[in-house]
Amino acid sequence: MTLADKVTLARLGLMPLIVAGYLLLPVEHGWCFWVAGWLCAVAEYTDLMDGRIARRRGEVSDFGKLADPFCDVIYRLGVFLVFLLPAGGLGWAVSATASSVERVATVGLSHDLIPAALVHQPVYLLADGSLGAGLAPWLPVFLMAMREVVAGALRAMTATKGLVLAARTSGKVKAWFQGITLITCMAFPACFWVRAEWMLTWAFWATWATAIVSVVSIIEYIWVNRRVLAQLMDRAP
Repeated sequence: MTLADKVTLARLGLMPLIVAGYLLLPVEHGWCFWVAGWLCAVAEYTDLMDGRIARRRGEVSDFGKLADPFCDVIYRLGVFLVFLLPAGGLGWAVSATASSVERVATVGLSHDLIPAALVHQPVYLLADGSLGAGLAPWLPVFLMAMREVVAGALRAMTATKGLVLAARTSGKVKAWFQGITLITCMAFPACFWVRAEWMLTWAFWATWATAIVSVVSIIEYIWVNRRVLAQLMDRAP
């Protein structure tokens, strides 16, 4: 296994660490965001460097070409999916009624409560009876997951006939959007030491923008490769 391959596979090892840091570390002082955010930054750096290392050392391989997009999808989708859950087991404190405000205040949360009507992200009933919101809305995350399922299925079907689908710049743009969204969504609460309403608003729109770019990229991918995909319907003689 080459050095470039090891750098690529490192993202698979970083993903569960990011998930564990986001869910298990305390939200006080932004610890869960600091740790998960820095690990995401390292993962994004490996995505930037693996191709450069392979070309510089003359280690470009078929395994690397296949492993790179696979590791990207597993890592980024894994983090987006965990964003649906409350960070540190608490997330953003949500107020549904006056009684819930008093109940949440008794557990010592130091940040402002957000009215439930303003929260677009999933909201959970926590063990202490309070309400906690996740970081990302579920629908754009679902769209991104479906995009990757479709792309993976098309690659698998064409590979069975020895066909190759042309890569597109839109796929790289999609990856850039995903990386920026992941890091900024954790950088804001980490750097400001607070979970504010505007951070949920940013996460909402950034995730939706990333989902739109993802959907557009798969539409372009299918359109550009339509002649190759049409060969899948040709019957064997």
